[in-house]
Amino acid sequence: MDDENLLRDNIENVPEAGPVQPIWSYSQSRERRSERQFSGHVRFLHGTQAERLRGELADVVGELLTWAAKQRSDDHSAEDGAAAT
Repeated sequence: MDDENLLRDNIENVPEAGPVQPIWSYSQSRERRSERQFSGHVRFLHGTQAERLRGELADVVGELLTWAAKQRSDDHSAEDGAAAT
């Protein structure tokens, strides 16, 4: 089972905390360490608070994508340097 299906199964198969706050849960199995479990409640936001949070989330995602691209570039540079020697 791939991670996407595992995540979908973990999220879809949990009870709801009420009509407003469904519970989400995710379990991550790891080979060399104990399993990690994450859970929480969904909070629905509207109006200016939702717009502010969307903007903050977009900024963080952009920073993560920039970081990931740099990591990938650094990895390829190291591989190219090792191949050249």
